[in-house]
Amino acid sequence: MGTVRRILDEGFGPWALSDDGTRLVRRDDRPPGEFPRQSGCWSRDEQIPVEPRKPFRVAVVGESVARGFLLDPVVTLPDLCRAAFREADLDDRLELVDFTVNGLSATGAAKLCRAAVELRCAMIVLYVGNNFPRSTPWLDAPETRRDAARTFAGRGYADYLDARREAMAAFARDFCQEVEELCRTAGIPLVVVVPATNQLDWHAPWVVPTWLPDDRLAEWTATRRRLDEPADGDTAGDPARRLALAERMTALDGGTTARPMEIAGRSLVRLGREAEGVALLSRAVSTGADPANYERRCPAEVAEELRLLGRAAGCRLVDVPARARERYGIAALGRDIFLDYCHHTLDSLRDVAADIVAEVCAGLGLAPAPGWPERLVRASPPAREMAAAYLLSALHNQHWGQSADIVEHWLRCAARTDPTCVEDLATYFTMSLPQAQFWLLGDSLAARSDRMYWFLKNFSHLPVLDARFAERALRSLPEDGGQRLAKELDALWRELRVERRGEVNLLDTFWRERDSGPRPFTVVAGENGPVSRYGFLTSGELPLTLDVVLVAGPGISGGRFDVRLNGRPCHAGEVTTAWRHERIVLPPSLLRAGANELTCTWTTAGRDPEVAAAAVSTFGTGPENQDLIRLARMRLTP
Repeated sequence: MGTVRRILDEGFGPWALSDDGTRLVRRDDRPPGEFPRQSGCWSRDEQIPVEPRKPFRVAVVGESVARGFLLDPVVTLPDLCRAAFREADLDDRLELVDFTVNGLSATGAAKLCRAAVELRCAMIVLYVGNNFPRSTPWLDAPETRRDAARTFAGRGYADYLDARREAMAAFARDFCQEVEELCRTAGIPLVVVVPATNQLDWHAPWVVPTWLPDDRLAEWTATRRRLDEPADGDTAGDPARRLALAERMTALDGGTTARPMEIAGRSLVRLGREAEGVALLSRAVSTGADPANYERRCPAEVAEELRLLGRAAGCRLVDVPARARERYGIAALGRDIFLDYCHHTLDSLRDVAADIVAEVCAGLGLAPAPGWPERLVRASPPAREMAAAYLLSALHNQHWGQSADIVEHWLRCAARTDPTCVEDLATYFTMSLPQAQFWLLGDSLAARSDRMYWFLKNFSHLPVLDARFAERALRSLPEDGGQRLAKELDALWRELRVERRGEVNLLDTFWRERDSGPRPFTVVAGENGPVSRYGFLTSGELPLTLDVVLVAGPGISGGRFDVRLNGRPCHAGEVTTAWRHERIVLPPSLLRAGANELTCTWTTAGRDPEVAAAAVSTFGTGPENQDLIRLARMRLTP
């Protein structure tokens, strides 16, 4: 019978067991070019003693929400818990092991729980769930793919989604059972923390229901156009009208795409029907699209399994969504407590820490000093560090296709907190330069904010987003900051003008995504429907030639596409089932000096159901995960 090797002996994350076996010691976590070890996504604790130094040791196992993403390392949830221990006069009895890390998978969380047991922890705090959809072994085996394909072909997309949700629930259930058994066997109580979601600001990606019959899809697409959604989100418009149109889209697709439900739910909240709106928003969050790209939010089926675990014998529950609603009301679902779609502001993270510490004390039978929550320090970190957090929040929301409203909100917060954050913005935009491989270049940024440097290093840098992000920044900053940034951008963007470079391939983004090559296909996501945006810079004095080589996606018959330049009609083309070359002249009358935006709006048709079922069966990709349009070239020349 084989022996089980200890997690501590193997080492994990940035730590390895010392030669004498008495402590875990931090290894050098910055080997050149290695991703993501350089991101600083683990605790910075240099050593973790194997034997507890105090009567009670508590391990916090959690993903980026528990890490304090966007605030880390200036503020982290484990550090806030340590501060609460001190205020509760329990610092001499309680010590904390910080096992929180960005991007933690369910498998990784189970491994860290085992490590906590080996470290003789008296309690484990488990704060996970947002990353579960990325871990779900959905369509990972041929027989699973065949079953899913039969479900899709025989009973339709709605039943296919139901099967996928059940697979996710089963995955979460298995994880919860594994952790519960581990803790029960070791006699260690468990505090389960259920994550919350920013539902009032969240924007789901548009998923086009190509699995619908042609007539229903045509009506769905026409209704989407009637929404006439502004490019910057739904901050304007009649909520009653938007509600009616979104509900019509939901009726047409059977509630199988998230974006119409999200629009309807938000409209209901604006109309004062909060309970209905929140229920619909919760359903939208749990609908999602491709399970491998679930936007990293905790769906309802995962949250429910975590609640069941928290109510089991020997476990305690911190239900963040419920407790936040008690404290903040409807504001608990928006930017008052969230920096983006699920990561918390400083004040709400403090509230979560206080709730966790209260459950830890109750579970261990400890009596904290009276009035300790009121004594928690509410002072903010230095203004420069908080401004960086707000700026990172704006960037993070921008990169994930969230609305202009939420992006500009955090840009304004950054500028109010520390006006010199304009320097960070200007440095950020220099990373658009083709020669600026900024993980090799970033001295100026790293000298100002090491945190921002490593954050940006691990982001895809997409010029298509940068032109719009620059526009939002200029609109949000106070006059002096806006003028300074405009001057920096003007000098910088002269280097990027098409006339200077002679040729620009809009598909070959200047930034190499996560140290790899560019993606060659259009991605349909963000604030708008089946739309692709491309940013470029020009003097505006000379006409440009745009060459487009494209073909309809698998199983789609093709159709028209419309090109707009800076919001004005420019060209109407055609997509067919064969590769097609279109040459388009962009006249100076439509161009402008500096940043320009090219927008392609794609019409859609029903996909051949046999092709969709074959994709599920053969490749393990759902029908919503196949390209609507494939592009081989989007090239500009003077």
